[in-house]
Amino acid sequence: MDDSFIATLKLISGEEILAKVSLETENNTEFFLVDDPIVIAESTQIDHEKGVIISGLIPKKWMLYSSDGLTIINKSHVISISELDRFGAEFYTKALIAARISSP
Repeated sequence: MDDSFIATLKLISGEEILAKVSLETENNTEFFLVDDPIVIAESTQIDHEKGVIISGLIPKKWMLYSSDGLTIINKSHVISISELDRFGAEFYTKALIAARISSP
């Protein structure tokens, strides 16, 4: 993963994952090698006493029971990919720590 970068990938399944990504080719087949993929869920709660909505982001490992951080995703399964800016990369780094702690 020499040319890796932190990105968000939108998959044909509708999932959006954040990960360290590199584009690889083997036997004329292109695929993404993703390292430490996570997903972010949004949680919202209504505080009726205060009359406000409280929302938060919950990071989770994409593959909860995987013992290896590397995953291969066929390029044809990716709708869109975008490199994260500095703020996004910092968020990913912190969210990855939280996802590792909260995963089985």
